Amino acid sequence: MELERPRGFSELIGTRVTDSSGRTLGHVYEATAHWQRDGTIAIDQLLLGRRALLRRLRGPAQTCRAIPWEAVVEIGAERITVRV
Repeated sequence: MELERPRGFSELIGTRVTDSSGRTLGHVYEATAHWQRDGTIAIDQLLLGRRALLRRLRGPAQTCRAIPWEAVVEIGAERITVRV
């Protein structure tokens, strides 16, 4: 799934993540990504919850819940739906 412009990753921060049944899994606070050859950035996984926020503030030593980007089914205005 691709993010459309002008929507970027920063707009996903704080967004609620749910499974297909509507159960809340957490909120996005960080992500891991890599550069592609064409110069774009590809998101590898979304990091959820308070530990993801700590990871964002203190560095990668913090472990947290990670959802692979391939599991993202839908990105809505108020939530992201994933397959688990």
